[in-house]
Amino acid sequence: MKLTCDAFKARYAAGTLKLALIGMSNIGKSYSGMRLATDYDFTLIEVDRLIWDSLGETDMDAFAAWQGQPYSEGYEARERRSIAMETDATRRCLDREARNPLLDTTGSVIYTEAGLLERLRAEWFIVYIEAADEHLDRLKSQYFAQPKPLAWNGHYKEMPGLSERESLMACYPGLLASRAERYAALADKTVSSADILTPDTAVLFDLVKPAA
Repeated sequence: MKLTCDAFKARYAAGTLKLALIGMSNIGKSYSGMRLATDYDFTLIEVDRLIWDSLGETDMDAFAAWQGQPYSEGYEARERRSIAMETDATRRCLDREARNPLLDTTGSVIYTEAGLLERLRAEWFIVYIEAADEHLDRLKSQYFAQPKPLAWNGHYKEMPGLSERESLMACYPGLLASRAERYAALADKTVSSADILTPDTAVLFDLVKPAA
């Protein structure tokens, strides 16, 4: 949803601003959302928590263990179910009535149903947290150190002469690049993951506003 800076401020003051954060897992969506909801008049809505509830789990580690890696048996079926659950959970979050809802999306939101994405684009001001160059290695190392549930969307291929894990590591940059294009196409504004690390939440709030 395209907004001017003045319209953004007016909606925020009226309690009707709908703000969504998108980007890769571990890029800082939850961290930024928590800080904004703590210091400003936002209601944080976390899509992941609804998905955990659907699985009867209570945390991200359990969700990741259930989904597994793309080389594990049954992964494709679990990936399809995961996307279906994300679609349903995101739709329920969009339907939720709240004052200045701040939506912390899943990293796989770009793979949910086209109609849902159109609704998100039409009704919400979408901010894409883009991975700064210096954070790309961190994303990769964090994923392999503590895997999160990840929809590979066909980007994993076994590489000749490499183990399954080595193939996964070799394919990961391609997945990031593909997702970056889709996040950018969906977003109304893009901010750098380096910039959101500012200790000043007022600066963070200014970062997610439209340009003046």
